[in-house]
Amino acid sequence: MKQKKYIRIAYLIFFILAYTVYSAANEEISIEGTYWLESRVLKDGTALKPPEIFGLYNISKEYNNFNLVYIQKDGKTKSESGIFKYSLTQNQYTQETLYWMENDEISGKGLKYSFENKPGSSPVTVKEDGSIEFIYPIFNDLSAYFKGDKFIATRLDGPYIDNWVKVK
Repeated sequence: MKQKKYIRIAYLIFFILAYTVYSAANEEISIEGTYWLESRVLKDGTALKPPEIFGLYNISKEYNNFNLVYIQKDGKTKSESGIFKYSLTQNQYTQETLYWMENDEISGKGLKYSFENKPGSSPVTVKEDGSIEFIYPIFNDLSAYFKGDKFIATRLDGPYIDNWVKVK
């Protein structure tokens, strides 16, 4: 009789632990908001700020829209704009490019549009302090770090770090 009681208790503890682990793994996390580019810090330590560089990044529950323009002293510009569909879980960031536009007067490459439907995914790290980290899978050379009202995008090959602040 006592043995059956202990077996039931063991099953109950097992199911409680399994449910807790499953719930924690599927807990919803969010990076939603509108982010403003405060600065881009170059490899040499130079900080670019408006009016040399502007950026706005809108992230909704399912889509994000990215816009950035860099203006050189001679007036030449490089701008990038994109619309993406995405999902974010505790374990994975998935992204699909719906539209990408790049206009690079600085290098002379000019205007380029892409409607290529490029999907990708990468692992997500959620730390105890609530920060969220992943690599943007479409480009594979840009890491993302979100914590509170801050978003930091770092080019993995080192030319810059972008510092964004959540404005909405």
